[in-house]
Amino acid sequence: MPDSRATVDRAEEILNRVRARTSPQAIKAQKRKFLGFMRRLKYAFFAVLGIMLAAGLFGAFVSPLGISGFFLTWVAMMITGFAILLWPSEPAPTPQAMAKADLPLLPAQTERWLEAQRPALPAPAQRLTDDIGVQLAAIAPQLRELDPLEPAAEEVRKLMAVELPELIDGYRKLPENLRRETRNGTSPDRQLVEGLKVVDEELKRMSEQLASGDLHKLATQNRYLELKYRGDGPDQTP
Repeated sequence: MPDSRATVDRAEEILNRVRARTSPQAIKAQKRKFLGFMRRLKYAFFAVLGIMLAAGLFGAFVSPLGISGFFLTWVAMMITGFAILLWPSEPAPTPQAMAKADLPLLPAQTERWLEAQRPALPAPAQRLTDDIGVQLAAIAPQLRELDPLEPAAEEVRKLMAVELPELIDGYRKLPENLRRETRNGTSPDRQLVEGLKVVDEELKRMSEQLASGDLHKLATQNRYLELKYRGDGPDQTP
């Protein structure tokens, strides 16, 4: 008789994989990849068309191409077309780049960075990154109206480009066998989930305060992020 616990674990693993493929962030990432491919396809088409026109003009007004010229034109078209189609997609932004990004672009960059981290996180944390992605998409239009020199803008930038990456990077630096280990009633996995909950709540609060125009409250409220532990103390750092 099969081990019931192993069966449950296997079922949960399959369910997590399905969720990962059908989450809003995964769907958005697939859409971004598709649009990127279509953009490269367009560039490849125009590049090949340009080579054809250049070869035609050269053959008509300068010198006949001949068989060798015709062959070289086709080789150039194929190499150019495939090179453009196979050109790697733009990598996810780094936290350093995010920290320097224009404020209205920061939520999208943070969301792309978060998508790249998602596969390395435990399932509860993955679900929270999906929630955070929704919050990032919601707050993005509001940041277009926020003066980047406002103290409130600095708080938003700090949360997205510094504190969130530090939380996840700190977790990912741990060996996998230590991530579930419980010490003093908590574990790195649990701390990560708690920290991501704080980020999600902070983004909601920021969005509400931006909507209400209460920038002073946004800039001065005493948040605990230093985010990571909700009062557990620095010795609990993942």
